Amino acid sequence: MKRIGHFYIEDTCIGCGACDHACPGKVDAIYKLEDDFIGRFAIVLEDCIDCGFCVPMCPVDCIRDARQAGLDAESESGWRRIRELQAWAQSRN
Repeated sequence: MKRIGHFYIEDTCIGCGACDHACPGKVDAIYKLEDDFIGRFAIVLEDCIDCGFCVPMCPVDCIRDARQAGLDAESESGWRRIRELQAWAQSRN
């Protein structure tokens, strides 16, 4: 089973791109939502390596660690919320 990252971007993202620039080049787990009016970003959970470099770069503090938010791998509801956010992001592509 492939490991899944814990960081996710909430829909309060303002689309500044600071997180995208912070993501290590070989990882490149953050992408811009194509059809989003604001130009928000999302994280590919399967590609994220949990480095956390993006977190301090966000000016609106919208990048969350699921473990700190109480949404851990053991909690189906927690991962469901993250998957809902990811599905929302993918629907905007």
